Amino acid sequence: MIANTLKAGLAATVIAIAVTASAPASAGSFSFTLTPSGDSADFIRSGLQIYGIVNELNDQRPAGKNHAKVKQKGRNNAAAVSQKGAGNYGLVYQRGKGHEATLTQAGRNNAFGIFQFGKATNADVVQAGRGDVGLVFQGGW
Repeated sequence: MIANTLKAGLAATVIAIAVTASAPASAGSFSFTLTPSGDSADFIRSGLQIYGIVNELNDQRPAGKNHAKVKQKGRNNAAAVSQKGAGNYGLVYQRGKGHEATLTQAGRNNAFGIFQFGKATNADVVQAGRGDVGLVFQGGW
């Protein structure tokens, strides 16, 4: 089941890259969002948690706490993460310039990653409830 999920995710990513590569230079941007359920959601949630552990988000924190990471490389990027509840994981990764992202999580055991590359993309994500999972990939030129 996980192998099929990986294949589907990789196929979708390749399609998104192919579409962007063939877009005219004046196109501006692309956005690709995944909101899986079931085993796929568990897989992405685990991936974000592993990323958090590797990047010391969990360093000596009791179980059930919220975890957030913002990593920016470039200029004029802005990001905000707001979390209420417990067991939420949030990640914002920005590389380039002029990106904006907000991630709001309320509830329990939500996980979301925002990945922005290039120039001037914007993402506003709200998760409310339990066990919601998702990823957004954006690129701008």
